[in-house]
Amino acid sequence: EAATSPAPSERDHALAEVDERQYERGAMVVIPRAHRESLLDIEPVEIASVYSLVREIARAATAAFGALGMNVFQNNGSKAGQHEPHFHVHVVPRYKASDPNRRFLQRDYTIISIEEQRAIAETIRACL
Repeated sequence: EAATSPAPSERDHALAEVDERQYERGAMVVIPRAHRESLLDIEPVEIASVYSLVREIARAATAAFGALGMNVFQNNGSKAGQHEPHFHVHVVPRYKASDPNRRFLQRDYTIISIEEQRAIAETIRACL
């Protein structure tokens, strides 16, 4: 009998990264592994994988940092605020002191160091 490969998992099609701009502590982005410019280009299996991973890391960030809410958003095209031509979903934990009406504008946040990014990633990874 021929061996069959296991079914692909969300991690076969998507990955999560700590956002280099921390809109709130624990902010991450989830991207498809294959290059897709926007929502108009992504395959159904990839978008399902991306949002499955969004849910998983949102839960981990909530456990890791005690978030009380979560913003999940993405932009398509430069006129919609997309700064990188690669589909990505922002996952931003929100806290007691968070302003629920604040818009996250890239220009308002500096890039954090790779050491800070790694520390945040390790804290979240421990809750996966």
